[in-house]
Amino acid sequence: MRRGAQAKHESLQRDAIQHPGRDAGIFLLIGLPFIVGLLVQYDYLQDLEQVSDERLTLYEMTLDSELRKYEYLPYLISENGMVTAFLTKGGEGVPINRFLKRVNTIAESSVVYIIGTDGIVKAASNWDRPNAFIGLDLGFRPYFKDAMAGRQGTFFGVGITRGEPGIYISHPIKDRDEVIGVAVAKIALSPLEHLWKEGGETLIVTDSNGVIVLTSRPSWKYMTLTPLDAGLIQEIHDREHYPKFQLKHLPWHTRTRFGFVQETTIGTERFLLNTRGIPGTDWKISYLTPQGPLWERTLGVSLTTFVVLGLAVLTRLFLRERRQRQISRQQAVEANRIRDINRQLAQEVEERKRTEHELRAAQEELVQAGKLAALGEMATAIAHELNQPIAATKTYVASCRLMLKRDKLDDLDPTLIKVSELGDRMAKVTGQLKSFARRSTDKDIEFDLRLAIKEALNLMKHQFLVENCDLKLSMPGQPVLIRGDRMRMEQVLINLFRNGLDALQETASPLIGVRLSEDGDRATIHVWDNGPGIAEEVGKKIFEPFVTTKKEGIGVGLGLSISYKIVKDMKGDFRVGNRDPHGAEFFVILPRSKQKQEEES
Repeated sequence: MRRGAQAKHESLQRDAIQHPGRDAGIFLLIGLPFIVGLLVQYDYLQDLEQVSDERLTLYEMTLDSELRKYEYLPYLISENGMVTAFLTKGGEGVPINRFLKRVNTIAESSVVYIIGTDGIVKAASNWDRPNAFIGLDLGFRPYFKDAMAGRQGTFFGVGITRGEPGIYISHPIKDRDEVIGVAVAKIALSPLEHLWKEGGETLIVTDSNGVIVLTSRPSWKYMTLTPLDAGLIQEIHDREHYPKFQLKHLPWHTRTRFGFVQETTIGTERFLLNTRGIPGTDWKISYLTPQGPLWERTLGVSLTTFVVLGLAVLTRLFLRERRQRQISRQQAVEANRIRDINRQLAQEVEERKRTEHELRAAQEELVQAGKLAALGEMATAIAHELNQPIAATKTYVASCRLMLKRDKLDDLDPTLIKVSELGDRMAKVTGQLKSFARRSTDKDIEFDLRLAIKEALNLMKHQFLVENCDLKLSMPGQPVLIRGDRMRMEQVLINLFRNGLDALQETASPLIGVRLSEDGDRATIHVWDNGPGIAEEVGKKIFEPFVTTKKEGIGVGLGLSISYKIVKDMKGDFRVGNRDPHGAEFFVILPRSKQKQEEES
């Protein structure tokens, strides 16, 4: 089952790679209508926000005007001399009641009345109607307390007689700066709510506790935007702010869209919300714009975009299918030719592999031939290196025979030890030659680059003496480990030493320097001389085959080319330059062993 699922996944991946245009079309078909819908929403919400703000300003001004229209009324009543005389001297209340009724009729307020300092209503415009205010104790009302404190009071509440809501505006009645009563005007705002409802608008006005006191939705009235704790609800009931109402919480959820639009959800309805405070009060008025038209417009534009894109995609698919048929016919015509080309390429690849194998074999032969050529050039030095111990050995052997004849057996053992030491010396020389001459089998081993340099110098020691050439050697005290073929590296170094000696043939005081340095993960062998140096045009191609600076008949120009290939095979670099003031310098740059780097770090 797992293998089948993996195969299906790989098939889907291949399909996606082979048909990127189809995936892009699907993305456009699905994603673009969504993006267009968001842009439409953003643009439409900006328009709605502006319209909502304008409408809210209008209704705010209307409500503010309605409140301010009656601000003068309690003050006007408090300044009437008949009212002051009634409160100070007493008397029949009928004239005052009739006066208040005329004022109420002219002002078109709900009711006006006068409260004594004891909180009892003394006179009212509704004195001749059932449920008249006269005799009611309203001393607990906040607007009465404000007026008794010498300031105008404003209070929204529900009447305790008929339960009608309204705004209560109060003003103190004074006699010689002494408060002797309170004049109150009640204004009913239900006509304003009715006007909002008839206009199809959705508005709410909330007090400082978040209670909806005015709204075009009757079912929302006296509900709260946030849950109120039991203590606050009890306080509101004690003041008979909204008697007989439970102050239930309206399910109201608000969020911000596009960073500037307040959106609220009430039940299943969504509205754009715009809220601001009403000057001079602790009320807030909110204008709610239904979002039904927004979603209708968004859906319409998105569907239109989807249909247009769908037609475009279908047209593109049709054209692509037709082009695919044309391409298939062309491919069918070229199929045989391509198969022929593939067969020809396969043959050429096979031929190239065979050639590469032959070249590698030839390179191995060249490397070995280079070694043998070096041995041939060192033959005189090697013979001289062996002749001295051979001659000494003959002398010591003759001495031993003489000691045997004279029966000096005690002196025989030290002489034989010297003969053995000479044998070891000759074995070391021949061992070095044998090791250098044989085909290397250690293609990739870790070795100390210092030992390779010493071994190469040992093989070239006699030639340095013959050429009377001085050697300046500088190497670190600790091992410098690299990975590669040690025998081949020795061949590279011997080739450099031989080339240096050849270049110093006409130099008065010949000197060859060898320095081994380390820099991070690289090790560099510097081989330099104090000869004439290398011409610039020769230096550019010195590592190419058959390029040489030696006299005719000396070398064929393959030594540096072979050495360059050996260094490159060891992932290194081979460079050449001239020293100041004269002389040539070769740089063999090799990567250090990773194990050695890890030990140092």
